[in-house]
Amino acid sequence: MEIYKTIILAITAYFIGSISFSYIFAKKLTGKDIRNLKIKNAGAYNVFIAVGSKIGILVGLLDASKTLVIVIIAQVWGFDIVHSIIAASFGIIGHCFPVYYNFQGGKGAGPVVGIFLYFIPIEFLICLIPAAIIAFLIHRPGTTPVFFILFSPLAAYISNKAVVLVNSLIYLALLTAVLNVIILLTKRDRKVFIDK
Repeated sequence: MEIYKTIILAITAYFIGSISFSYIFAKKLTGKDIRNLKIKNAGAYNVFIAVGSKIGILVGLLDASKTLVIVIIAQVWGFDIVHSIIAASFGIIGHCFPVYYNFQGGKGAGPVVGIFLYFIPIEFLICLIPAAIIAFLIHRPGTTPVFFILFSPLAAYISNKAVVLVNSLIYLALLTAVLNVIILLTKRDRKVFIDK
């Protein structure tokens, strides 16, 4: 029975994930398609640099809420960690390839954060520090999510989280990497993770 609930929630997550807050806010405030501005993708970081820092932060929080809501619903339904994260991960797919916007969205960082905030909030905050330092050292602040997503399974392992959660975080890291490779290979965004 749980598998059917997971499928239903995963489909719901995809459609919720497909809501592009970056597109909505940028269009409302500038009249322009965020995918045609600066680094040319519908993500919170692009809103941050193209529209404004406050709006960018708001969009980031809203993007995170898309998967956070799914995880909370999954937990209320009694899902285990694996089924909760699998269902929520479809929100990441929706964010990257939104059905409402010609399948041209962001790169998935915001929705990943939503899952982290539920399962590993402290570890996530800790991972942000070295991730931000590395990103600034290489002069690519937009790559911060790449590093905190990569560091998250290790942080969870070090803090003695359940093996099933560590493995689920590895799945999220791999999924996000695959989605970004697809974005790159389809040449939808020639400036993947470039901030200049």
